[in-house]
Amino acid sequence: MKKFSILFLSVIIACIFTSCEPEEDFGFPSKIEISGKGETIEIKGSNDLPSGIIQIEVLDYNGDGNNSGLLSEEKEYIETTTDWLTVKYFFAEYTLVLIAEPNETNKNRKLYLYLLSGKSRQEITVIQSK
Repeated sequence: MKKFSILFLSVIIACIFTSCEPEEDFGFPSKIEISGKGETIEIKGSNDLPSGIIQIEVLDYNGDGNNSGLLSEEKEYIETTTDWLTVKYFFAEYTLVLIAEPNETNKNRKLYLYLLSGKSRQEITVIQSK
């Protein structure tokens, strides 16, 4: 019985670890700071080979945000928008473009941008000053 319990526990742990998306460095910074005045920032990936990024997501600190852009054959980029930030990923140029509206909240704002490629992802923290 003890061997069965250990085997069962090992299988559950293996399932948990294989279902997680591993963090990957797609060549973009892990943190991007944006002026409170609003601005457009263009960042080219620093890796030699473009990844197969097929989706981008923007979530707030609670993990909320139904803001997801998916790969589409009709466009040369993926785009998603929140109330103050628009993010575009251009495939051919391997470039991220962030367009931020001016911050009129008198508070710093923070979002989490996820670049997804199959089972890999990169998390980027986006902070806009007040």
